[in-house]
Amino acid sequence: MKFLLFTLILFPSLRILRSKKQVRLISLLICLMAFSACIGVSTSSTTSNPPPTPKISPSQVVGDYLEALKIRDYGKTYEYISSAYAANLDLESYKINMKQSLDKFSWGLLSYQILGVQILGDHALVVAELEVQFKPLNSAKETQKKTSIQYGLIVVDDKWRISESNCISNCVSREDFAGQGLNQ
Repeated sequence: MKFLLFTLILFPSLRILRSKKQVRLISLLICLMAFSACIGVSTSSTTSNPPPTPKISPSQVVGDYLEALKIRDYGKTYEYISSAYAANLDLESYKINMKQSLDKFSWGLLSYQILGVQILGDHALVVAELEVQFKPLNSAKETQKKTSIQYGLIVVDDKWRISESNCISNCVSREDFAGQGLNQ
């Protein structure tokens, strides 16, 4: 449809361009207006501005979260997670839940390394390699293991928050915690 309109305006204008100078100028202006209408520039108010970029990067958020986890500062870890990741628990309930869960298996984070980051608008993925230590239930001996975790982050209140985590390699399994399948 736009092509047809453009053709109807352009071809008669080209014939007129061969005649008088004033008519040429008017025809040229009409052609330019028709051409700019065909470009499809939108001045719609529905165009939204992109959300502001959080000041702290996703990798820094995951690094700060892991540092707090390493020293067992559960109040600090709570600052870096979404409410869904915290199972919608308030701060005090989250701290109690984390302490009980990690103490049960003498779980501890020894070290970590951020391996990669991918940002997709208001979502990000951060992959980290963790070296963890834990004690299986039926063992007096502590075990160390390196595992890779992918953290999913979302923007909440202009800040990156961890919303999920998934083990992607060398995962700690239920058997590890139960003490089965370990070389002792």
